[in-house]
Order: sequence, then C-alpha cells, then structure tokens
Amino acid sequence: MSDVTIKDIAEATGVSYATVSRTLNNRSGVNAATREKILQAAKDLGYRPNIHARSLKTNQTFTLALIVPDISNPFFSDIALAVNKTAYQYGYNTILCSTNWDPEIEKAQLKLIQDQRVDGIIFKPADRSPDLYLDLNIPTVMISNLVANGLSFIEVDNFKGGKDTAQHLIQCGYKKFSFIGGAKESRSNSDRLEGYRKTLEKHGYQLSEEKIRFGPFTIESGYQIIKSLMGTNDPPDCAFCGNDLIALGVFQYLVETGISVPEKFGLVGFDDVYFASLPQIQMTTVAQPRSQMGSMAVNTLIKRIENGSSSFVEHILLEPKLIIRKSTRNYS
Repeated sequence: MSDVTIKDIAEATGVSYATVSRTLNNRSGVNAATREKILQAAKDLGYRPNIHARSLKTNQTFTLALIVPDISNPFFSDIALAVNKTAYQYGYNTILCSTNWDPEIEKAQLKLIQDQRVDGIIFKPADRSPDLYLDLNIPTVMISNLVANGLSFIEVDNFKGGKDTAQHLIQCGYKKFSFIGGAKESRSNSDRLEGYRKTLEKHGYQLSEEKIRFGPFTIESGYQIIKSLMGTNDPPDCAFCGNDLIALGVFQYLVETGISVPEKFGLVGFDDVYFASLPQIQMTTVAQPRSQMGSMAVNTLIKRIENGSSSFVEHILLEPKLIIRKSTRNYS
C-alpha cells in the first residue's frame, strides 16, 4: 500500500487540499468540526506526516518532550497517555523520559532533550528549586506550581487537598493523625502536608514530627512506614498518604495484621488512580484530573510555541476533589 498523502485526505473528506494542509500543520482558519473530520480521516487512513520535510520548512522538529519522575506510577501514566494523544492531534510526536525522582537524572534528561532540539517540554520536576530551570531556553510547561523564570504551570491545589483531608478525618472522629509522604523534594508533597497540618492545628489537633514520615512514592514505602509507626508507643489511628501507591502499602499492612479499616484506622490517599475504587479496596482519596492536566499542558505548550514569545505564560490551578469511600468512617 502506497503512503497516504494530503490529497488522499482531501478526497476522503471533500475539503480542499489547502484546508487539509492548514489542519495538519496546526494553522488557523479551519473551524472545529472540519478540523476534527480531517484529523479523524487522517487517523483512519493511516496518514503519517513527513516530519523531515516539515522541519526543513518550519525549522521545527514537531517533537515534544514529557519528563516525569516515575512512569510506573499510574498517575503519571495517565498524564502521559493524555499528552501523547493531544500532541498527536496537533501533529507532534512525544519523547518520554522518567527521572526516578532523582534531580541528577533530571538534569541529564534535560540536557539530552535540549540536544535533541525538541520544540517544547512538559515536565514534573523532581527538585523544588526554581534556580535549576532558569536556563532551559525552550518553551516549557510544568506540572507543578513551581514558578521559575516565567514558566507556565498546571497543577492541582495540593494545599486544599490536604486541608479537605484533615477536615474529613476530624469529622470521622479520628484523633491520632499521621502523614506518610513521598520524597521530601516534591513540592506537591510538601503542599499537601502543609494544608493537612495547618488545618489540624486550626481545629486544636497536633501533628507531631514523629508521625510525619517520608520515603519513595511506592507501595513498599507505605508498608514499611506504617509498620514502623504502628510499632511505637503511641501509634496513629489514621493516615494521610502522599499518593495512592503509598496508601495501598498501608492498606496491605493493616489487612495483614488484622487492624480493621475504617473502624480502627482511617486511610486517605491522593490521586484516585484506577485501583482506589476496586471493590476490595474502596479507598478514600483526593482525586486529580490527570487526563485533563495532560491535555491542558499540551494546549498551553502549543500556544507558547506558536506565540513565539517568552512573555506568554499561563498559571492554571485546578481543584482537587475528595472522594469518600470505605477506608474512612461514615460520619453522615
């Protein structure tokens, strides 16, 4: 089968060659319905753009980079799927990098990406120091409210997520609070803790330093940390976890040791990834709109690329949503 051309798409959709060309090159002047019809026809026919020819003509690579801390985490996997899908609709390819929450690996990945001459970068930083990102010189959107050198960002209100969690656990009647977080370097992790701690203090409760623990954003870390906490002289009766993976490790330990959830121990995660709603788990968690974040990051980045000016900046803070399930008491 010969390669599909723009002419083939024009014949299949009944529109002009110029209209197809404007759509596939992400140019203005095409209404939304026609654009969608052309993109769908291109996908159905198996059209693949000649990236080399487009690059020579526009001095672009039509490639975006997505850098995340851990692609094995379902939260970042969902973002990556949305980024890849949306980028494809704009006619861009995507390079995916994973840093394992290591700032040194992140620096190396950023250098590699710059050498590849990508048109833009979307990334979740492993380090919360803005100074590390001052010299990127590439249109960039952060999935973090880390403001550096006028960079755009998309993030949920992590402070509010921590605040809502604290209020919920208090209403459920829990008294001995703990926080089991991920990497200390994570800005989102710190914001969740701050919202949680300040809200507890506002209502007359203390979150002691002994009950604040950090580790990797993993199931194993959650398991080991709650095991340590429950072995102390004053164990907690609830935990707010930095993400759902950590919470799943906590849940596993509680089930294994026969500690009743939610009667004896309340558990709240963060992200609302796919397993949180499984019948065997039914975890209370703070939901993030992962797919929306990925799509919006691409939309913002494309605007920055097309604008051609570093003065174009968007700061988007999305609302988290507390999803109450069966790992916390029913207080209604």
